[in-house]
Amino acid sequence: MIRRKWLLHKSFNLRILVISALTITLSLTQAVLAAYQPPRDQKSPSGYTDSSGTRGRCKASGAPSLRLLAPITHVGQTTSSHPTFAWLVASREKTPIEFTLYKIDTNEQLNLAYKLEMQSSPGIMKLSLPQTVPGLTVGQRYLWQVEVLCNRNRPSHNLVARTELDIVPIPPDLKNLLARSQNSLQRATLYAEAGIWYDALSEALAVSNQRELGKVAASLLQDLANLEEPSKEGISLNLP
Repeated sequence: MIRRKWLLHKSFNLRILVISALTITLSLTQAVLAAYQPPRDQKSPSGYTDSSGTRGRCKASGAPSLRLLAPITHVGQTTSSHPTFAWLVASREKTPIEFTLYKIDTNEQLNLAYKLEMQSSPGIMKLSLPQTVPGLTVGQRYLWQVEVLCNRNRPSHNLVARTELDIVPIPPDLKNLLARSQNSLQRATLYAEAGIWYDALSEALAVSNQRELGKVAASLLQDLANLEEPSKEGISLNLP
């Protein structure tokens, strides 16, 4: 059995997931680990995304702890019109979760683009924007959030995590390199080095087991955690 120990980055705001002390049995050999570099034109998020990325808390016992697997302190990028979003749920308790995607217009108003309710499951959850939904627009900024519906009658008790992403055109040189890549591991590395977070993580998760984190995805999240707010403190958390 593959077992691994996780760290939840503990800063004043419990900002971001950190991974450490990984014990992994790899079926893939000679894998090149992705090294995430933030975009050269790194942009700060709007007021919709607070410094912690989360707000509220569930009152119910055993309610899921929630962390988005995405940049919070800068705006992550994707070249996909139907990107993949991922987050971590730490509890085994089944709780309704609502995923929402908004388009941020020129007046910084939120316009609903997509919404879906689902049940939580322990470990990594991910959602790809369905092909039946209109694709996201290049040059446009969006906000996505995950809300744990602890109490439908008292929304202020719900746990909410949100962050923003930009849809960017794929650079020609990166497009050429991707065309020559042979597998998801290589593509994850190319995207990561180009600062395109969502595409890099999507490729990395494609070679990870369900609810378990592969070595490449773990490396990406460690890079992101170091960028967001380096800290020696942490809370250990074992996932199934």
